[in-house]
Amino acid sequence: MFFNIIIGIWITAGLTLGFAMPPAKELKATPVAFLHVPMAFAMLIAFFTAAIYGGLWLKRRRPGDDAFSLSLAEVGLWFGVIATATGSIWSRVNWGSYWNWDPQQVGIVATLLTYAALFALRSANDDESKARDLWAVYAIFGCIASLFWTVIYRRLGASLHPEDTTRTSSGLFKFALWFNIIGYTMLMIRIAQLRARIEGAAQRLKEISWL
Repeated sequence: MFFNIIIGIWITAGLTLGFAMPPAKELKATPVAFLHVPMAFAMLIAFFTAAIYGGLWLKRRRPGDDAFSLSLAEVGLWFGVIATATGSIWSRVNWGSYWNWDPQQVGIVATLLTYAALFALRSANDDESKARDLWAVYAIFGCIASLFWTVIYRRLGASLHPEDTTRTSSGLFKFALWFNIIGYTMLMIRIAQLRARIEGAAQRLKEISWL
């Protein structure tokens, strides 16, 4: 409960900071950035951590590691959906269209489609132990794919996103941005923890039903 209160206060303070910031260089509707960018960062952190816990499942064979890995990936996917939606709004305001085939837009959608496919593959396997083993591999593959689509692919072509916005922005702007990134990352972790409890309970019930 105490952690939930801290997260709530942190998110509220972050939103307040975001709306108080002056417009960033070459961009309009800057407050959207303090939701869009942190959500995208939290998504990548979720996918990276999901891969780590997938590897831990293979090493320790603890169902909780698998449940947390799966939950992190699920929450990361939804954070990515929000990042995509807010990014489209930002794109409409700044560049006149919700979709511009910008490398960053294409990259994040490709990432979300990759994880949607991985979830489908996981659910298609009825053998729980095998599904967990395969998911660990999927989680690692998904993390690598997400890094390619969101970090490497976007640099392969011209992008509407200005590269020097954060470098040339004020120290207060950078502080507000990272403050929000930390806040939404904490929120992502907390939601994943709660989701993992539900997933763990569902897995235990499934095991009991087989007895």
